[in-house]
Amino acid sequence: MSSGVSGPTVALGIADVALSLVTLVGLQTPLQAAAAVAVLVLLPGQALTRLTQVDDVALSALLVLSLGLAALTAVSMTMFYLAVWSWQACVVTMGVVTVLACIARGRQEAAR
Repeated sequence: MSSGVSGPTVALGIADVALSLVTLVGLQTPLQAAAAVAVLVLLPGQALTRLTQVDDVALSALLVLSLGLAALTAVSMTMFYLAVWSWQACVVTMGVVTVLACIARGRQEAAR
C-alpha cells in the first residue's frame, strides 16, 4: 500500500488554485481568457477524468473536454436557477470541484 499521492495529482491541484487566483485578480484579456478556459473546463475535466480507469489517450482527451464542459454546465445552471450566478463564483466553484476531484484521486492512489 502506497502512502503518497502522485506528482500529477498534486500539480493539478496546485495549478488549479494558482490559475483560479490569477483569473480572479485579472490579467490582460488574452491571458485571462486562456486562464479562464483552463480553470473552467480543462483542469476540472482532467481531474474528473483521472478518477476513471480509462487508458486510451483519445478517449481520455474526449473525456477531459466532455466532463469539464458538463461540470461547468451543471455549476452554471445551478447558480443561474438559484439567482446567484457570477463569473467569480463560477471560477471559485469550479476550482473547488477540481480540488475535490484531486483529493478523491489522492485517496484512490493511497488505497492502492
